[in-house]
Amino acid sequence: MERYKRNYSSVSKEEQETLGNVTVAIVGLGGLGGYVLENLVRLGVRNFHLIDKDVFDITNLNRQVLATEKNLGKIKVEEGLNRALAIDHNVKAKIFHSKIDDNSIEMLEGVDIVVDCLDSIEGRCQLETLCDKMDLYLIHGAIRGYYGQVAVSKPDNRIFTKIYGRSKIDDESLGNLPMTCMMTASLQVNLLLKVLFNKAIEDELILLDCKDMEIEKLKINGDLM
Repeated sequence: MERYKRNYSSVSKEEQETLGNVTVAIVGLGGLGGYVLENLVRLGVRNFHLIDKDVFDITNLNRQVLATEKNLGKIKVEEGLNRALAIDHNVKAKIFHSKIDDNSIEMLEGVDIVVDCLDSIEGRCQLETLCDKMDLYLIHGAIRGYYGQVAVSKPDNRIFTKIYGRSKIDDESLGNLPMTCMMTASLQVNLLLKVLFNKAIEDELILLDCKDMEIEKLKINGDLM
C-alpha cells in the first residue's frame, strides 16, 4: 500500500480497498475517457471494462491524453490498456473494440459502475437504457469548447431525457479543448468516488465554464433544456 500513501489524507484505507476491488466500465476512450482512466488507475482502481469502437487519428492529438504521434491508427481500447499497465502492472481489463448499444449487455456484465465518456447524445441514451436494464449507476460527462457538464444517472432517477429532451443532434461548432477534457473528467471521477464511498449525491447537473472559471449546479427534477 506504499503506492497509495499520498491518498490517505483524503481516502481511508477501507475506501482504498474498495477502489482495488471495484470494476469500472469506461465507455469511450477519447478526450474524457483517457483522463478518466488515468485518474482511476492512479487512484488505485485495477479492474476495468474498456469500450470504444475507434482508432486514433491526427485530430485526437489536441486533447486526448492516450493519443500520440506513434499510435495513430491504433485501437483506442488497446492503447488505453497499455497505458494503464504502464502505470500499474496489476491492472486487468476486458477490452471491447465495438460500439455499445442498448443490447450490449455482455460488455457491462460484472461491472459495478459505468462512466459515460461518449461523444453523441444517441450513444449516451443507448448506454443509459442499458444501465437501466442492469441497475447500474452511470457517471455522465460531456464537453464542447470551454464548457463541460457532469451528472449521476441513478437507478431511481435517469436523467438524459430531462437533460436533452428529444434532441439527438450534437453541436460540433465549438470543438473540444484539452483543459475542458481534463477538468470535466476530474469531476466525473470525483462523482464516481462519491457513489463508491456511499456519499450523498444530489440530483443535479453540474455545468463547468472553463473560460470564465465558473461552476453552476441545476436541479434535475424536470426538463432542463
